[in-house]
Amino acid sequence: MTGLTELIPCIDSSYNEINPGAHEIRWRSIPENSHMAEYAPLFAELMYQNPLVGYFEETEDTRAMMWSDVTSWNQIEKTQLYQEMFRPLGVASQMVVVLPAPPGIIVGFAVNAGAEGFTDRDRAVMNTLRPHLAHHYRVIQLRGELSELRRRRGHGWTGALADNDGIVETITDNGRQLEADAGVTLAEGEPLPDPLRTSFEAGINAYRPTQPAVLSRSTRISEEANGVAGWHVPGPIGPHVVIVQTDVDASTQRLQEAGLSPRQVEVALHLAEGGTNHAIAGRLGIADGTLRKHLERIYQALDVNDRGSAIAWIRGW
Repeated sequence: MTGLTELIPCIDSSYNEINPGAHEIRWRSIPENSHMAEYAPLFAELMYQNPLVGYFEETEDTRAMMWSDVTSWNQIEKTQLYQEMFRPLGVASQMVVVLPAPPGIIVGFAVNAGAEGFTDRDRAVMNTLRPHLAHHYRVIQLRGELSELRRRRGHGWTGALADNDGIVETITDNGRQLEADAGVTLAEGEPLPDPLRTSFEAGINAYRPTQPAVLSRSTRISEEANGVAGWHVPGPIGPHVVIVQTDVDASTQRLQEAGLSPRQVEVALHLAEGGTNHAIAGRLGIADGTLRKHLERIYQALDVNDRGSAIAWIRGW
C-alpha cells in the first residue's frame, strides 16, 4: 500500500476485504488514518452506495475501475455514504482493482483522490500491478494454509524457494530432517530433485504473468521415498515457492500395508478427495482408462465393491 501511494498520486491507499451479503468489511489504509475506524460501521451499512461494490460483485471484472466508469458524479454526490464519509475525507474519486477471491467476497486495493481524479497513466500503473498483487495475495493464502498444515501435521512439510531453472535458493530450517526422514535432498545452490524439477520447469514455462499463483498437482518424488510428494507455485517473478511433504499420514500408511503400489496409493488418496473419474485423471495427468484400471486394482486390494466403500476405507470410517 505504501508503494501504491508512491506510484499513484492519491490521498491514501487501502487493502479491503468486503462481504456484501453480511455487510462486513475489513480494511487497512496507508497513511494510517485515525478517522477510518469510525467510518467502518457506516461503510458496512451503506457499502452498496459505493457503485464499485455492486459492479465488482455482479461482473467479477478484475480491471482497475473508477467511479466514473460505472456511474455519474451527480449520482455519487447524492448518496449518504459520500456526504457522511467520502466528503469529510476530501475524496472525490476512487480507483479499485480486485483480486481472485472466494465467491461472495470482494478483495482488492483502492486508491482515493480529490477532485483532480486519476489519469490514464494512473490506471495503466494499477493494471500493470494487478497480476503481481494477485500473486502476492495467493502466496499469503498459501503461507496461511501451510501454517495450518504445519500445526496439524507437525514437522511434515519443508518449504523452499527456487529460481526459474529449478535451482534452490533457500530452504526452511527443517531441510536436514527431510533428508534424514526420506533421503530427499534440498540444498541451496543445487537443483530440485527429479521428477519434481521436471514438473517445476514445466509449470514455470506454462505460467502466464496475468494469472494468479496456483498450487500445482502433487508430484511423487521417488519410488523409494514412499509418501513423499512435492508441489510448486509459479508466479510473475522468481523465486518460486516449492513445498515438499515428508511424512506419511495414517491413510497412506494403511494403503501401503494393504499392498498398494506407490502409484495406487496416490490414486486412492485422490479418490478420497472427491471428484469425478475424469477430474481425478486430470489431476494425476493420466487417461481415464488408466484411472479405471487403477481403481479396479484398488477395489480388489481393499476388498470393496464400489466407490463409496473404497472412500470410506481410505478415510478410515
